[in-house]
Amino acid sequence: MKKGYFIALEGGEGTGKTTIANLLKKEFKNTLVTREPGGLPVCEAIRNSIMQYNMDAKTELLLFLAARQEHVKHKILPAIFDGKLVICDRFYLSTLAYQGYASELGIDKVRELNSFVCDYMPDVNIFIDLPPQIGLSRKNKEVNKLDLLGMEFHEKVYEGYKKLIQLKQDDIEVVDGTLSIEQVAEEICSIIKIRCEI
Repeated sequence: MKKGYFIALEGGEGTGKTTIANLLKKEFKNTLVTREPGGLPVCEAIRNSIMQYNMDAKTELLLFLAARQEHVKHKILPAIFDGKLVICDRFYLSTLAYQGYASELGIDKVRELNSFVCDYMPDVNIFIDLPPQIGLSRKNKEVNKLDLLGMEFHEKVYEGYKKLIQLKQDDIEVVDGTLSIEQVAEEICSIIKIRCEI
């Protein structure tokens, strides 16, 4: 029986997801903060491979999904069943927006493949709505492969998220990412309290 809650923070590059996740951890007791891909040594190894090497979009998608399978089974679900609030920096909506829409593999196809490896979804997905021009300008000095894909790609990712919101197939709460990090964290905190009744 489920005891905890599962929150996914979503958005493009430079939206402050990692910082906000750590601020939320201070607000809520018994909280696990994790990320995708990552969260476990095997998943971090997959993440490093994805970020280090250029590869076909389908190969990249399958690696993301492999990491998700391990992450959910061995970290996220045990924490939820232990009564924790799990806050994940990215989850399946990122895969739909980045690989499904921006990389043109198809949202429906990617959704189908994601369902094969992951039959457990967040209680709520929180999308930090920030235009990519602003997000990329906020990025710190650490640059990864995604940062180098160009503005056109990141605009397509943003369009992908907007498309997902319009489709209304997923439980998505939208927060204005142009606010300060503290204000965004405060709004997300309120959403969690309401949606999870904590």
